[in-house]
Amino acid sequence: MSLPMPTNKQDAEKAWIETFTGKKFYLLEPRIEDIDVLDIAHSLALQCRWTGHCKYHYSIAQHSWYCSFIGPENEAFHRLNHDDSEAFISDLSRPLKHYTSAGEAYRAVEEPLQSLIYNRFGLSSIEPSSVKIADNQMLYAEKRQLMGLVPWDTDWTDGSGSENLGTADVLIEQWSPAHAEDMFLQRFQELYNRRIN
Repeated sequence: MSLPMPTNKQDAEKAWIETFTGKKFYLLEPRIEDIDVLDIAHSLALQCRWTGHCKYHYSIAQHSWYCSFIGPENEAFHRLNHDDSEAFISDLSRPLKHYTSAGEAYRAVEEPLQSLIYNRFGLSSIEPSSVKIADNQMLYAEKRQLMGLVPWDTDWTDGSGSENLGTADVLIEQWSPAHAEDMFLQRFQELYNRRIN
């Protein structure tokens, strides 16, 4: 059963959140001028991956930072920002997101929002293949280093056609949310400046 989506303008107008920097962010009708990297970095640093079931707080911001170093350098900015929509709509666990009707409803909101965020930062809405490859390689590194001993009997790649090409060669450190936020913003500025210079 699919989750119902708002069917009228009034419902869409009620679907908003207050961001860290004090913006009224409309989730179903986002405005490009309301997308702020300060909101993204802060939110992603406070959100834990693995629905919080890992050994310690491991943020989406830290995951994205690692992803930015896995693959061609000219695609690093895409990889850093590949989960930015989660700053506004949070995330779903991968099994729920890719194997249930709840995921279908979620992706109907996520995909246009992520595309708008890419546009805001001067990136193509078409992700390079290195995004999914890095994301999947980090998934396996995180499973090995941050999760328990339950064996996987499922291939948890996301069905995008990007097969698991191994495990990222990354030693995951334990970062505080504040440190993850700082590192994300530093990497963002470095890669953004490189694009405009």
